[in-house]
Amino acid sequence: MSTKKKTTKTATAKATTRGGARSRASAPATPPPAKLSLLAAAIEVLKASDEPLNCRQMVAMAKERGLWSPGAGKTPEQTLYSSIKREIVARGDASRFVMSPVKGHFTYRAS
Repeated sequence: MSTKKKTTKTATAKATTRGGARSRASAPATPPPAKLSLLAAAIEVLKASDEPLNCRQMVAMAKERGLWSPGAGKTPEQTLYSSIKREIVARGDASRFVMSPVKGHFTYRAS
């Protein structure tokens, strides 16, 4: 039988392997503009509007201005209406939206 010892890596060899320089992909110079959520886009649209808007108008204006692009959902107007109503109920007077006297129309609450 031979008396050869098994060779193992030393702690210094492991350290250089693990802590060695890694190639990193260069980051893009400017990140692409972030798309807003539909609720955030509706706020931006209402801020710019002088009159109360319904959800269909807010969705159309958000698309036109490039603030929001539709996903896979079939009824973004209904989703927006539900989100606005939920915020009004949850936040009360601190909500960013105010219901207009005209049914289904909302305005932006200026702080």
